[in-house]
Amino acid sequence: MTDEIFRVVPMTLDDLDQVRRIERVSFPSRWPRNSYRREILKNEQAQYMVVRADSSAGGNQDQKKPRFPLSVFPFARSRSCDIVAYAGLWIMIDEAHITTIAVDPAFRRRGIGELLMVQMAKLAVLAGAVRMTLEVRMSNQSAQALYRKYGFTEGGIRPRYYSDDFEDALIMHVENVADNVFGEKVEVGEQELRRRLSWSSQL
Repeated sequence: MTDEIFRVVPMTLDDLDQVRRIERVSFPSRWPRNSYRREILKNEQAQYMVVRADSSAGGNQDQKKPRFPLSVFPFARSRSCDIVAYAGLWIMIDEAHITTIAVDPAFRRRGIGELLMVQMAKLAVLAGAVRMTLEVRMSNQSAQALYRKYGFTEGGIRPRYYSDDFEDALIMHVENVADNVFGEKVEVGEQELRRRLSWSSQL
C-alpha cells in the first residue's frame, strides 16, 4: 500500500479538464466536449464520480518532485491536478447503466477501476435498481474479467458499436442487484480494496 489516499467524490464542472485528459489517453473516440457538462447539470438520472489522489498524506511535503510521471502529462501541472479516474452511471427506473469508466494510465492495475465499480454497485443498490448493465469492447478481456467477478454475465452483442473502429460491444448485465449474493460480492470486493488501497468515499 502506498502513502496515497484516494477519495471518491461526485464529479463537478471544475473537474472536466482533468476528466477529458484521462479520456484522451483512454479511448480512441471521445464524447463531445459539452457532454459531461450536460450530464452534470441537466441529467437527473446521471451519477458521475471522480477519484482524487492525495499523495501528500504521510509523505514529505517539502519534496518538489512531480506527483505523476511526466510521460503521462504533456506539461508540468500543479498539485491540484489530482484526478486519476472517473466513471458514470445512469439510474433509469429499475436499471443502473454504467456509461463510462476510465483510469489514468499511471494508476492502472492498482484496483482503482474496481473501486469505481464497487461504488457504482453500491449506488445502484441504494437507488433501488433491479439490474445493472454496460457495454464493453469484445477485445477488453481485463474489463470483462472484472465485471464477471461481480456477477455480470453476457447478454448479447451490439455489432459495430464503437465508431472509431466499428468493434462490436459485448452487453453484460447482472440481475437482482439487491440480492444478498450480489451484495456479498460487493462487500468482499470492498474489503479486498481496503487491504490494497487507502480510500474513502463521499458518495
